[in-house]
Amino acid sequence: MKYLINIRHIVFMGCLLLVQGVFAQEILLLDSDTRNPIVNAVIYNANKSKTALSDFDGKCDLSSFSANDRLTISHIGYQSRKTTKSQLLKKGGKVYLTVKTQQLEEVVMSISKWEQQKKDIPQKITAISAQAIGFANPQTSADVLQSSGQVYVQKSQLGGGSPMIRGFATNRLVLAVDGVRMNNAIFRGGNIQNVISIDPFAIKNTEIIFGPGSVIYGSDA
Repeated sequence: MKYLINIRHIVFMGCLLLVQGVFAQEILLLDSDTRNPIVNAVIYNANKSKTALSDFDGKCDLSSFSANDRLTISHIGYQSRKTTKSQLLKKGGKVYLTVKTQQLEEVVMSISKWEQQKKDIPQKITAISAQAIGFANPQTSADVLQSSGQVYVQKSQLGGGSPMIRGFATNRLVLAVDGVRMNNAIFRGGNIQNVISIDPFAIKNTEIIFGPGSVIYGSDA
């Protein structure tokens, strides 16, 4: 009976050590700022023959990797990190990743009618994004143009607005929505309020072209 009890004790201790060994090879991936778990982060070795994926709780099992494997932790929203399995386990199983910040270049398409980086365009151009429009909360699309600081808006009536650039208005300016003109040279020379017919919050991007580059839209632009 004593021998049987000892056998059971040994088996129990062996199972306990096995469970502890499994959990000891599990790490937790967390956001360095919010401390929230990082889901779907990929961990792979140098030749990418072994991989592991973090679950919904940010946990990732490293049991398939050897102790000296050089590992890379990768996630589309975070900066990649390279280390070894032993180094990860020494830090208590918690690994913090830093958010990857990407600065996108401003894209405009009114000059050439296809997308270009703003820095590659020699002409003077002012672009107003939908985010800037939402922040300014304008009453009309004329107020959107006025918010650029480059366009004077003549308001002869409450809620109206006629844009002017360098003293030119109406038939000397071209208003185009998705490349379709709203006015042309036969319009009268006085101020016309037709720009306010455009919903400012339906505009994805507003671009104002100055100088000779606007001739792409016609000789009267």
